[in-house]
Amino acid sequence: MQQYRFLTLTALLAGVTFLSSCNDDDAPDPVVIPPTESGVMEINGGGATYPNTAYIQFRTGTQTAVARESWDLAFATGSEFKVLINGTTGAMASATGETDINAVSAADMSAADSAAITYSVPNNVAIDHVDDVSNPLTAPAIEAISSTETNNEVYILNRGSSAATERPWKKIRIIRNGDGYTLQHADADATTFTSVDIPKDNDLNFVYFSFEDGIVDVEPGKNSWDITWTASISSTNFGGGSIPYFYQDLVYHNIYGGSAAAQVLEEDIAYENFTTQDAENLTFSISDRLTIGSSWRYTGGPPPSDPPHAFDTIYYIVKDSEGNIYKVRFLSLTKDGERGRPSLEFELVPEEQ
Repeated sequence: MQQYRFLTLTALLAGVTFLSSCNDDDAPDPVVIPPTESGVMEINGGGATYPNTAYIQFRTGTQTAVARESWDLAFATGSEFKVLINGTTGAMASATGETDINAVSAADMSAADSAAITYSVPNNVAIDHVDDVSNPLTAPAIEAISSTETNNEVYILNRGSSAATERPWKKIRIIRNGDGYTLQHADADATTFTSVDIPKDNDLNFVYFSFEDGIVDVEPGKNSWDITWTASISSTNFGGGSIPYFYQDLVYHNIYGGSAAAQVLEEDIAYENFTTQDAENLTFSISDRLTIGSSWRYTGGPPPSDPPHAFDTIYYIVKDSEGNIYKVRFLSLTKDGERGRPSLEFELVPEEQ
């Protein structure tokens, strides 16, 4: 995991060390670093194959880039017991109806279920085998983990190969372990399994797990990022109902960490003129992480259509977990014609004078 700090238009990184000859009871007041006021950022998506997910925090002017393939399962840390699969690689999951992991093999899956979790054959059934695209915890592909152990089924997990390395399918079963989880996992045709305890961490939205590397660092702390740029499964409708569809250049906001977002059209309020009073008239989304989604960019089409670009007719207002309000405008979709390195600018919204 890599973290980057970008040059911002207001330098607010100086700290002050207080020296005191007073007694130990006279501790100095903590130093408060005000939020970054503005900046321009190139997102580190990794280039044409978009291997990274990038988590961005505006008040510090930083981003954290993480390989999409670095994790497989995300264990929720709140009061609920829910587990997400890695939509950024196109993962899908299917319940087997069995509770004994050793009794399940890939051959036990019906042809219909195999098709449903094979992304190359999208269909209306397949949408039920991915996490809800706008708010995953409301409808995860894996049912909420029951306190009654015998209710927790074995799932076959297609780990996803959308712009990612194809890897062996897994069979998994998850049960509760006190305030945490126990994960049982094995290759789809194995007759033995590995068991791993996954504790909750209240400083995070999720604890992430990789079948190769165990518990891994992925997203920053729950209040330490505002939006994330990634490639991931979303959904679309070609006339026969919603199907899972893999998108590049999706932008989510941190609905589980206290961020909210809204869209603004340039023709309604110019970016330069937007104030906190304008923000009071917006309806901020706190539950749909796709408020920004793919609406900020045009990916091109057959000639004579325009080349891929970021729209200059729309921008976004992002409210972070501390109540800071930022306006965010995407500047480019490509760098030197290559996808995977878009850019944006952001600015702390000023009070109206």
